[in-house]
Amino acid sequence: MRNTCITVSVLSCMLLSTSVHADDDMVMPSSMEEFVNWQLDHGACGTWVETGVTEKMWVGIPAGLSYTNTNMMWYEPATEQLFHSHHMVTDDGRVISTGAGLMAWDAARNAPVGSGSGYDLGKPYHGTSILKGMNSDTIVWEYTEQSQGKTTTYINSVAYTGPNTRTNSVREGDDGTPWVSTVVRANPGGDLMKATGLVGTWDFEMPDGRTMRRVISWMADKRVLKQERTIVGETDEPMDLYLMYWDPVNDHIATLYLDDHGTVIHGKVDSITDRDGTVTVISSHEGSRFGDLTMSTQMTQVVTDKTLTTTFQGMSLDGVRHGLSWSEDASVNDRVSSADN
Repeated sequence: MRNTCITVSVLSCMLLSTSVHADDDMVMPSSMEEFVNWQLDHGACGTWVETGVTEKMWVGIPAGLSYTNTNMMWYEPATEQLFHSHHMVTDDGRVISTGAGLMAWDAARNAPVGSGSGYDLGKPYHGTSILKGMNSDTIVWEYTEQSQGKTTTYINSVAYTGPNTRTNSVREGDDGTPWVSTVVRANPGGDLMKATGLVGTWDFEMPDGRTMRRVISWMADKRVLKQERTIVGETDEPMDLYLMYWDPVNDHIATLYLDDHGTVIHGKVDSITDRDGTVTVISSHEGSRFGDLTMSTQMTQVVTDKTLTTTFQGMSLDGVRHGLSWSEDASVNDRVSSADN
């Protein structure tokens, strides 16, 4: 089995002197539920991406090709099956390998098994996997593949090294030399939010002379942008919280605003554009504010190296146009410091 939680697609880059064997504190799950929960606990489901250069390992794929491999895995509760797919392309867009498969419980073996099939450079392959064992962070399979008239057995292992990183290793037979690749979880929202240039500390001088400080920082392994505002020198507690995060169901950056009045405003980013280093972020928002009123507006943020300018368009309460004391004029914040994006 080549991809996602079981490994391997094509592996590359680093030669290991040792590898994980099935007897290194490995145990077998007692049920499909235990096996599935191990995968879910390690965050195996979702989209994972690896890049590298192919090595001489798979029958149907030559060595020396620069590639990007996208792996996906998902769980179907109704059938208690885990499904996976992979799609590997070269830098110039040529498809090296593509395929799909599933993992299920084998009552005869009293253990999980897997199967998969696909095409390597247009020629079919298929294979079956038998679980050899799992420990706290690593899972090991024996994978037997039929490709172009040849049958080959591999030992595949995946070691989870963090919430969004893992190491895939494969070797031919029990004593083959293993090769390893590092795989990261896809982060489309983080990549887009990094492009906004919002991360940093921003100050705004209020009409009464006080300074409103806005601190925008990463959280959740650079998958969420968090904004907190305070009055400098008066309180240690933020007066509001604004989050930007990726919504995979709707395929966009979603937002959430909360404040000390009990406001709850949901939104989404409509566009991010960069023109000669000036980034414009436009977002739409609607939610509950000022008691039982529905507030809706569109917000535009213009980000430069030195300033963050915020304006609101179409501010409405219960669907009726209503300009608020702070919504009708542009708010210009000066950058105090920047942070690593």
